[in-house]
Amino acid sequence: MPEDKSMPSPASSVSIARQPIFDQNRRLWGYELFCVGEDPSATPDCTPENTAINVAASAYMGLQQILKQGHKIMLNFDEIGILDDMPYALPPVLAAVQVDEQVFLRPTIPEILARLKSDGYLIAVSGFSGERQFEPLYRLADIIAVPVIGKQKAEVSTLLATIHDVDAKLLARRVDEAAAFDMVREAGVTLFEGAFFKQPDTIRVRKMTSSAVSRLQLLKSIEQQDPDIDGLAETIQSDAAISFRLLAYLNASAFGFSQKIKSIHHAIRLLGWPKLKNWLRVVLLNDMSQAADTPDLLRLSAQRGKFLELVARHHDFWGFDPESLHLLGLFSLLDTMLGTPMADIVTFLPIENKIKGALRRDSNNEYLPLVRLAQCVEEARWEDAGAMMQQLNLDRAKVTAAFKDAVEWANQLTSADGVDRHDTD
Repeated sequence: MPEDKSMPSPASSVSIARQPIFDQNRRLWGYELFCVGEDPSATPDCTPENTAINVAASAYMGLQQILKQGHKIMLNFDEIGILDDMPYALPPVLAAVQVDEQVFLRPTIPEILARLKSDGYLIAVSGFSGERQFEPLYRLADIIAVPVIGKQKAEVSTLLATIHDVDAKLLARRVDEAAAFDMVREAGVTLFEGAFFKQPDTIRVRKMTSSAVSRLQLLKSIEQQDPDIDGLAETIQSDAAISFRLLAYLNASAFGFSQKIKSIHHAIRLLGWPKLKNWLRVVLLNDMSQAADTPDLLRLSAQRGKFLELVARHHDFWGFDPESLHLLGLFSLLDTMLGTPMADIVTFLPIENKIKGALRRDSNNEYLPLVRLAQCVEEARWEDAGAMMQQLNLDRAKVTAAFKDAVEWANQLTSADGVDRHDTD
């Protein structure tokens, strides 16, 4: 391992977002990390060095949870980052150093990548062209991203057959539907990234359990314009699981309350109704969910809700209610989480008909473009997002800042509650 080099201070103007990567059994393998900056003149994904610095300096609060669970993190590095030994800022064994094929052709890069691999780092290739000059890189790699977008199963199988004598795992990106996941998995791909895990499994539609229905009723009560705080406190107090989680949440170092909490009523007063409502929303969604991908879906739901709320606040000429858009984003993945058609779920939700229409994906709904924008941004599809911002007359800097703030807010909310967990069995 090289000598330590002085590391610049992490930039305070960036936040780290993440894309989950799943294995062939739809179990979480790890995350690809990318950063989002506030500077509108900079590219949205920042620089590889900036991302690595912020992750290494624990500016990314989700890192410890990821590493504790034994999941991997994958970051992209350019030539400068490799030459400056920036991957060594990350923990070995659990970190994958991703490079473009062309970077491998630069002087000394092959030797540095070989050294990184011998020191315990995974080597990932961000794309596969199949050219003979890159065969040494393919043999060195632990992960190779293969282009599968728009291809049929036979085409994918033919492509994979061109990768000879390689022990690397094959990664497919932009797998946006369950059918595409099944297709590329059958062709031989073993790692998957994309929106497929956000889609409901239409084959396994379930009837909502009585517990889920009761949680929806409680969710309905907290969304009333003038909620009965005393009655809500009694309801929480009668539920040992929620009471315990509320007290554990308040015990988090982020709050630093000096006084002991005497009762649930006291806890509600200390936290305040707005914060309690946001916390309860996430907890209730977590308790209702029957999806294997619950932690990531929860974080994404919270992040999407906050993002839509902030976009509405920053562009008030639209006349949209920020709180309503928060609910739209928060509830937009309920059909996947509950395994229940959205048309059935919205009958339990105390929201306006336009929001219900957006959740059902009704055609010509005025909120749908914002939901699609949120999907583009959270999947790092910057070109699509830029086109949509222009079409919707949105300020790029404000949208980018809204996403950055939403990422931080959702990470803090879900990590403090302890929902940032995955089954590693």
